[in-house]
Amino acid sequence: MSDGAVVALRNLSQPEGTDRNGSLISADPDWAELELTDGGAPIAGGALVGLQTSQTIYLGHVQSSETLANGQRLRVRIDHWLALQDVSAIQKLWSQGQAD
Repeated sequence: MSDGAVVALRNLSQPEGTDRNGSLISADPDWAELELTDGGAPIAGGALVGLQTSQTIYLGHVQSSETLANGQRLRVRIDHWLALQDVSAIQKLWSQGQAD
């Protein structure tokens, strides 16, 4: 993940979680820190979330959250990730296999 990237977040702990928008503050293979500024409901610590940038999809758990004047800052422990380029290659292979 690159710092400052736009990120879409979904709270997977909610049955009908809505997409949230924010920006990535920092990240490494195990952690992501992001800021949500879309005015949505706070996301609690421990919530299972999915993050997506223009290049990668991540699944993880909110380790900590902080309420800010204009949103919320989250620290997410990354459990799994998948590059969107790999997803595209997998979809191509699956569609070829179904055509056989």
